[in-house]
Amino acid sequence: MTERGVGIGAPLLAGVLVVGIGLSVRSPITSVSALLPEIETAYDFSAAGLATLSAIPVLLFGLAAPLAPVFARRFGVDRAAAVLLMALGLAMLVRPLGPTALIAGTVVVGASISLLGILTPQLVRTHLGRRQGLWSGVYTSVFGVSAALGAALAMPLFDALGGDAATALLVWALPICLVAVFALLAAPRLAVAATGAGEPSSRAGDGSILRAPRVWSVTGFFGCQALIYFALTAWLPTIVVDRGADAATGGLLLAWLSIAGIPAALLAPTIAARFRSQSAVTAVVSLLSAAGLGGLAFAPASSAAVFVAVLGVAQSAAFGLAVGLIVQKAPSAARTASFSAVAQGVGYAIAALGPLALGMFSTAGVGWSTLLAALLGVAAAQLVFGVLAGRPLRATPMPTRPTHDAEQLEGPHRG
Repeated sequence: MTERGVGIGAPLLAGVLVVGIGLSVRSPITSVSALLPEIETAYDFSAAGLATLSAIPVLLFGLAAPLAPVFARRFGVDRAAAVLLMALGLAMLVRPLGPTALIAGTVVVGASISLLGILTPQLVRTHLGRRQGLWSGVYTSVFGVSAALGAALAMPLFDALGGDAATALLVWALPICLVAVFALLAAPRLAVAATGAGEPSSRAGDGSILRAPRVWSVTGFFGCQALIYFALTAWLPTIVVDRGADAATGGLLLAWLSIAGIPAALLAPTIAARFRSQSAVTAVVSLLSAAGLGGLAFAPASSAAVFVAVLGVAQSAAFGLAVGLIVQKAPSAARTASFSAVAQGVGYAIAALGPLALGMFSTAGVGWSTLLAALLGVAAAQLVFGVLAGRPLRATPMPTRPTHDAEQLEGPHRG
């Protein structure tokens, strides 16, 4: 097969793989969250064991991040994605075997999901760079679909399978194993296409990724939006119940937070990629987040659904923009994994403080309106980081013809 023939099929293969990864990286978590009482009974977990099971994935999002560039260098990003999907599928097959297997498997699940999330921007940058905004949006929107499917279908599947928690956990491994098989088959072809694309490799003169332009502003934006998101997903039902709603309404509003934002996750990075600067789009999204938090804190409780929808749009758009900024602002395709590891690793570590801090202050007697108002400060920081992160990069002159990397940095308005 010629290099040209390989290249023609690579974008389609990469697009399917990106969608497959997006559909694989949240259902393994939300399908467990929706069945925690049933898992507690089936596996005889204590309250501490159940809390540990719930905390492991988010903890691994930050802890595993430094391994992503190692995987990318060792295997290449395409083969690394295939290896991680295989590990994810195998871990999900092992999880139902017992309490110890469930904990150990969840560690592997959390680490695999973390690394897949970090490597996906490099897949987009390498194979889908001419439509990087669109594909960043596709990835983040199917990411939301994965979360919603896991939460919505876990209990119906549990009931349909006769109330067997082990089988209900096992069934979620099957689609991910299919994605892993596809990735294993596609990886060699994608690797050849990436080699033929002429993407520059990292050079010694590039210096530390920690000194790359925009790395800390993108990290700050990622961390702020993730902190607000995790704080809301942890405490939104409690907040609305505290304001007079029943528990069922609290659960529905949490689902509404995810569903309302799915279109925004697709559209925001697609729109932002059309401009040399993404600062205006990040500012609008941050202001929407602030409006949603303010309304949830101070508007009448009867309007909660409206402001939860605003927050859903703002948070999903912000996550899509954060992924898009990683793709666009990394110094080169070859260094996207390292850039992504910093932004997501540090960002998720910051985000983990959100649920913890709100829980501690709430226990100490601080009201939810005050705590939501405090999150307005995080939204303000998100706005500042987003404006700084969205500024255009200065294209580096190349001694030969412009590369795919330089074209991406210049965007559609290059002169």
